[in-house]
Amino acid sequence: MTFATEEELQWSFELASDAVYFASSDGQTKYYGFGKNVELIGGSFEQVQDWLAKVQQANPQPVFGGFAFDDQEINDSELMNGYFFQPAIVYDVVKQEIIGQNIDLVRQTQPSGAEIVTTEDETDWSARIQAAIDDMRQNSVHEKVVLGRQRQINLSSALNESQLIKSLQKTQPTSYHFVLKHCDELFVSATPERLVKVDGGKVATAAVAGTIKRGENQVNDETLADELWHDQKNRIEHQTVVETIKANLQAANIIDLQMPTAPQILKNPQVQHLYTPITGELPADNNLLGIVKQLHPTPALGGKPRTWALDKIAAIEKYPRGLFSGPIGVITPDADGEFIVGIRAMWYREKMANLFAGAGILADSDAAMEYQETGLKLLPMMNVLKEQILHD
Repeated sequence: MTFATEEELQWSFELASDAVYFASSDGQTKYYGFGKNVELIGGSFEQVQDWLAKVQQANPQPVFGGFAFDDQEINDSELMNGYFFQPAIVYDVVKQEIIGQNIDLVRQTQPSGAEIVTTEDETDWSARIQAAIDDMRQNSVHEKVVLGRQRQINLSSALNESQLIKSLQKTQPTSYHFVLKHCDELFVSATPERLVKVDGGKVATAAVAGTIKRGENQVNDETLADELWHDQKNRIEHQTVVETIKANLQAANIIDLQMPTAPQILKNPQVQHLYTPITGELPADNNLLGIVKQLHPTPALGGKPRTWALDKIAAIEKYPRGLFSGPIGVITPDADGEFIVGIRAMWYREKMANLFAGAGILADSDAAMEYQETGLKLLPMMNVLKEQILHD
């Protein structure tokens, strides 16, 4: 039997009621899943852990989904408040394996083009985050808070979902790709950030914090990278994330922690980041979801101190985050898997797209510059939407 082509898988995604597409940034993992054996809407880490054990015992196949960032609810969504499901069939593109009952894939669909009709931004965002900057300047214990903004876009027609996946692969080739579909809702992320991967007892995570734009040419790009690496504000922000991840992994009893002494540069199409990979060994008394719970949210998505930062996020951000900046990913039947952070992301339903981007705010942050940074971070999803227009 010939394994499906990616185009066939993308066409089938378009017509499926429940589906998932997950690809790692290094190209070593790529799944498409369709149909639904079982699902869990919402759920705490403990509830998902218990549910997962029963699901895998009954039917050992991969499970996909994500946790909401916090307890704030989005009233008109099932997907965004946390959602996990086990597809009826999973296509492992890298291994060329079919997990579950093979199905007849759809061979073609009629392409549709969607144009951007209206765009609504949070133009008062800079003024609102100034309150957090003033707070940190007055209280040195309050070190960092990550504040996000959302952009609402009305489209002329429904998204072409197969084209959306192609656009992710074309415009964001070095990022993770995650598209989770439940009925009429989609959550889409092209994130550079891994939360944690567990593979055969090996634990891998990373600190990604500190951002600057890409250059217009190679020389300018390297000059900007050097500026980022030597920038005190960004180095302090990055080191805060490194130290907190290290402390959380130590609290989870991770063995033999390893990390470089200085950050590297991680390049994405629109921006480049300070990046520190962190590895270790999984202890016998912990597992993937246990590490996810221990790490979320890192200071790269929440802040420090954690409780103060989460209170600031709830007070300053206009809308609940839901899956935005939450842990999203896959758990395999052997309890391995990978969770990423749902940023550079979009929530889509009924010709409406909400885009999300955030920035790490410190006492010496400039509100206007942070607004510009979030604008750069909205570009991955903006480019995906603009690709729709080219396929009328």
